[in-house]
Amino acid sequence: MSYQQVTILLPERVYRQVEKLSQVKQRSVADEVVAVVTAALPEPEALPEALQAELSQLDQFSDEELWHAARMIAPVEKTERMQLLVEKQQLEGLTAVEQEEAALLSQFFNRVMLVRAKAAVLLQARGHDISSLLDDPNS
Repeated sequence: MSYQQVTILLPERVYRQVEKLSQVKQRSVADEVVAVVTAALPEPEALPEALQAELSQLDQFSDEELWHAARMIAPVEKTERMQLLVEKQQLEGLTAVEQEEAALLSQFFNRVMLVRAKAAVLLQARGHDISSLLDDPNS
């Protein structure tokens, strides 16, 4: 298995949660982040057709459009809501409605991540230096 190095900035609150999980599971924070991301990702063949189509359309984007896609970020309100749901799940569990909302938010965040990643790969393949995307995800 090959690996790619990625630098991410986590909100302090999220980092503390990952750090606690890593201690409980007796592994490094980096290994815990990999485990969480891996668990959140759908299998490639399990991607919905609409998302597969959206990702394949990125091939036709101009460089400017790809830079925009590679820098896409989730709205703060969605990020905050997901964080609240994760915390509530850990503390007391979620209602069926909240579970459905969390699943939809998870799909949204997966979509953002996949679009950003594919756009970055395409930019790199076109000869662009994408190190700014790795240094600062909001650059």
